[in-house]
Amino acid sequence: MIRYVYQLRDFRSWLKGFSRVLKLPVVAGKIQIPHSVGDGYVMAANINTDISYVIMNFSLHEDLVFLRKKSSLYGLSLFFNQVNVSDFFVIREPHNTITDKSPNRSNIFLSSTNYDLEVTYSRGSRLRRVGLFFSPSFVGRCVKKDLLLDLLVYADNRLRNINREPITFEYRQLLEDIFSADHQSPITHLLIQNRVLMLTEKFLNAFLTKAPLLKESGGLKQKDKEKDIDALKDVERILSNNKLDKFPSIDMLSKTAMMSSTKLKTKFKEIYGMKLYEFYNRNRLEKAKEMLQTGKYSVKQVGMNIGFSNLSNFAKAFKKEFGILPKEIIKGR
Repeated sequence: MIRYVYQLRDFRSWLKGFSRVLKLPVVAGKIQIPHSVGDGYVMAANINTDISYVIMNFSLHEDLVFLRKKSSLYGLSLFFNQVNVSDFFVIREPHNTITDKSPNRSNIFLSSTNYDLEVTYSRGSRLRRVGLFFSPSFVGRCVKKDLLLDLLVYADNRLRNINREPITFEYRQLLEDIFSADHQSPITHLLIQNRVLMLTEKFLNAFLTKAPLLKESGGLKQKDKEKDIDALKDVERILSNNKLDKFPSIDMLSKTAMMSSTKLKTKFKEIYGMKLYEFYNRNRLEKAKEMLQTGKYSVKQVGMNIGFSNLSNFAKAFKKEFGILPKEIIKGR
């Protein structure tokens, strides 16, 4: 298995890190994959100091894991994916996991880098992906406030968005231009940059034509949207606190958000795709899994640490979430 752990700051730096993992050189902004490892290439470049892109068109002889670690100052990542899956595909973030064995994955995925995101491709999968990264300074400085808010709300849906945006004909034409570009031509980088920006323009134009994600009857004023989102982020931080050993009262969370309990429950599920307790429970079970994987703790210690006094209940909750018992994590190390 090839595993690449990184923080995304720009794709040129990302490419250098990936080259070290593969033990292959970067030549003129490109990694050429030899037959001993797989085939194809990965290339990356900066459009300017705030926007960079990566082009992936390769397969490997081993399973591949990309683990993007969250960053405190976060930007936006936009990927156009056309992947032929050989066996399986898994994508996970701290509160959700999707496993797919469909032979083809074709989608557009926008995410923010304020959460961990792990993607696993089975060996032999063909990755055709075009990705862009918009830096935190670009997001804060250049994106209009109303658009930025809707983009962040959309990105906060995380894996709920994974299959929401298909690769339509217009996108496919631009992607084909990128993947069929003659890399010996002196204008290749210019052509690719042009098509990458056109892909971005089409996505943002399509995004702007859609109804606001936080639409209510009568509509919400923009400042009210912002206030609600900030309040929900405060609640998310509380529920994600690894030192939290029990679920806080709804009354306490409502006071934190300065919302009625009904509004808090409704808005939280609308944004995060799950109920308050479900979010809390998934977060602590993810913590439990990480602890078990270190091999430093017993099942009892882990269960107690995350607030389960009854180990049978812990085992049942863990198996329901991950499909295996806690003790199997330890055995499988």
